[in-house]
Amino acid sequence: MNPIEFPNNDHYYLTLAEEAFSAGNYLLQALENYKLAYQENPSTKLNHLIANLSLEQGDFEEALAFSEEEPDSYLEAPETIDLYLQIQLYSHRFFAAREFLWRAQKMKQLTEEQRNLWLMRIEDQEFFYQKQQQAIMEQLESEIRQLPLLSPMEQLVSVRAIKQLSEERLQVWAKKFMLEPKVTPIVRSYLFESLARIGVSEKVHYLTFLDEIAELSPAITGVDETLQNEISIRLDEHLSDEDPILLSNILEQVKLEMAFLYPLQRSFMEPEAWVASYLSEYWSGYRNSSELLDERIETIRKKIKQLMFAYH
Repeated sequence: MNPIEFPNNDHYYLTLAEEAFSAGNYLLQALENYKLAYQENPSTKLNHLIANLSLEQGDFEEALAFSEEEPDSYLEAPETIDLYLQIQLYSHRFFAAREFLWRAQKMKQLTEEQRNLWLMRIEDQEFFYQKQQQAIMEQLESEIRQLPLLSPMEQLVSVRAIKQLSEERLQVWAKKFMLEPKVTPIVRSYLFESLARIGVSEKVHYLTFLDEIAELSPAITGVDETLQNEISIRLDEHLSDEDPILLSNILEQVKLEMAFLYPLQRSFMEPEAWVASYLSEYWSGYRNSSELLDERIETIRKKIKQLMFAYH
């Protein structure tokens, strides 16, 4: 029986999947038809079903692929939170599991008991996996130790491997490198953000791009995009009709500069001054004069642009 190419073709595959289930041990056949139905008409419910069935079949790569298509949807209920976390653990993605658990905790989607049980489970499985991979982890730490000796671009690439370490070792290296002047500011920002994403609450010392040492709690500071969003909204008001290509280019510049500024955005929450600076620099149609620009923001942008040269 061949499928009929009508708009409701997904119903055809869903029917075949249900029939396979009803017939007995035809889970794989049902799963394949659910995936075909999903291709025709993707839905959150079907995504969760396929991820769950793939997990049951031991196809962790497939389960992970589907869960990563709609990760936010797995925050909707304790059952889907459990499913997502199981997939991450079976895939040995312990950092991702901690990050997701922290997001669920902030959204109050889990009780404290549920959160603690999951935290224990993540810690136990991470410990067991790290023991199994001890030689690999030692080699990884040996490479991470060389981070300050690398070029800025090499640092930016290599630092991402730190998320493969246990939470304990990640914190040890992050706290060390966040005070190391030879580690570039954007890499120090990446390390601080990594701690924020897994909810590390204790205050840490952090060498800012202004060469000042700040004491901040990653969990409280969080990943704050308020300033970037406010700048983007105002730039869009000025340029969306006038010059959309220039708008796109400036927004990329904003994104880069905000990465260097993190985690200090709240200290420079003056979106109008930032927008004036960008428009004055890049848009010939801007009517503001340089004398009206905010000296503080201009100094910060100049410093950031000097740091960015290291990556070119």
